[in-house]
Amino acid sequence: MAARSRSELSWHRAVTAPPTLWLGDLLAEQALGLELLTGGPDAAKRPVLGAAVVEVKGPTEWVAKQWVMLTAGVGLADNPEGGRALVRECDTAGVSALGFGVEPVFDHVPEALLEEGAARGFPIFAVPKDTQFREVVSFVDTALSGDEAPLFRRLSSLQRYILDALGDPEPEAAVVERLARFLDASVAVLGPAGHPELAVGRVPTEAVWEFVKNRVPKIVEADVDGWRVVAMPLASLATEPPRWLLIASRSSGFAAALARSAAETTAPLLAAMERLREVVRNQEDAVKGSLLDESLDPTDARDLPALAARAARFGVDFSQTARVVVLRECAALGEPVDLSVLQHELEEALGPASIPHLLTERDGSVVALVQGADLPALLETLLATQPGVVAGIGRPVESVAAARYSHRDAELAARGASRQAGPRILAFEDFDLGTLLVSEAQPAWLGAKVEELIAPVRANASLYEALTSWFEHDLDIAAAAARLHLHPNSLRYRLARIEELIGRSLRLPSTIADLHIALLAERTGEAPDRLGGHLDDGRSRPLERLG
Repeated sequence: MAARSRSELSWHRAVTAPPTLWLGDLLAEQALGLELLTGGPDAAKRPVLGAAVVEVKGPTEWVAKQWVMLTAGVGLADNPEGGRALVRECDTAGVSALGFGVEPVFDHVPEALLEEGAARGFPIFAVPKDTQFREVVSFVDTALSGDEAPLFRRLSSLQRYILDALGDPEPEAAVVERLARFLDASVAVLGPAGHPELAVGRVPTEAVWEFVKNRVPKIVEADVDGWRVVAMPLASLATEPPRWLLIASRSSGFAAALARSAAETTAPLLAAMERLREVVRNQEDAVKGSLLDESLDPTDARDLPALAARAARFGVDFSQTARVVVLRECAALGEPVDLSVLQHELEEALGPASIPHLLTERDGSVVALVQGADLPALLETLLATQPGVVAGIGRPVESVAAARYSHRDAELAARGASRQAGPRILAFEDFDLGTLLVSEAQPAWLGAKVEELIAPVRANASLYEALTSWFEHDLDIAAAAARLHLHPNSLRYRLARIEELIGRSLRLPSTIADLHIALLAERTGEAPDRLGGHLDDGRSRPLERLG
């Protein structure tokens, strides 16, 4: 064979030897106490080329053809169809048999599995509670290994050593460290984009990644720049494409067979930890979102001490002031916004930086209560990747009881940022005097005053449109008329009709100030639209101009 260049990858295929172990041999081992439940007399004639414990989704990705799969049914719960699907998948993939551990999860082998196994003639055997899975795996490995029995005894020791790492506060890092120490090799976990997430020792990550990134995720062995490498994909619900486990060594005594078996043993464990972290994150996000929704409840029927205690569990203890942020889509910017993506990006900006926060999706916006952060700088970075989004920042607050006031400010600020052609981030400190007065006013009496002044005008669609357009264009008759496609004199006539309805002159500063504050109040949602609903951002139907 021609010599290969130093950087060239040479990938090796294992040669499958004739089987030396049959399922009947495994079932006959009295020390294991295995009981065949389905499969019939022909089951004993099935070859066994290996055994593996698998508790992840898509198990046949981790079990080769003619292997025995061992499971306690962790993912089955009370799902009969899931059990049937597991048997069908194993049978289709050519798995020799399914061994089901009794009592870790189920006190007997589920009936659905047995029914499907019997219907297909597929072997299913029970593993009694006193027999550990590693004893079955060890028997198979020893029977197959012949002179390599010491090597596989090392693998059994490795399994116990790795499992002990699950009690570590950082179990994934502990598993990688123990794997590297046991094999006397370098070990790394690559993220779905090829960047090292965990690493012990030096690993030629870039060269290996260039080869594996576009391949079907299967275990491979390679020679890379003088390194012996074993690469194993980590299937995960949280990432697509998968993460990868790499084991590498320059030593001539590197036990490639042990490394391969170690990777096959460790990869499902690492994948399960990633999946578990994802489940925990989703549950935590849901709890935090519910907590924030309760905190922003406009009623007084809230258990404030309990809310404060629950918020403190997530680090929001108000040892520093906190603010509410509202992120919303701005139709005028013309860029569609996916709120779930926006919420994820805000979480990614806050979580890794260990900034205490609560986050939820509320009324078509992403809302967060954030403690002790430079919000303008953080939001500038976030909005750079979200051109269709504007942000409002509420007042600083020192208790969960005051969070709803900061939320009201943030809503008002976000609406203001949507209307103006200036900055896309507006904060409480940026409010003009009228907006500040509205933000501080009690909704109960402010709403009544707003209705008294605006209701007669709102009852006439053309007059209400004339008034709002006039204020939107800073009392400029010509600009407002052009916006409404009217002659300026027609707009003047409508404004005169408004004066008659409200009984006040639009030339008086007090009238202008009152109307300005009333329209601002409507934007906060305090003044209901008598024709239904609340008013929006002034860019759609005439009667829904300023909600």
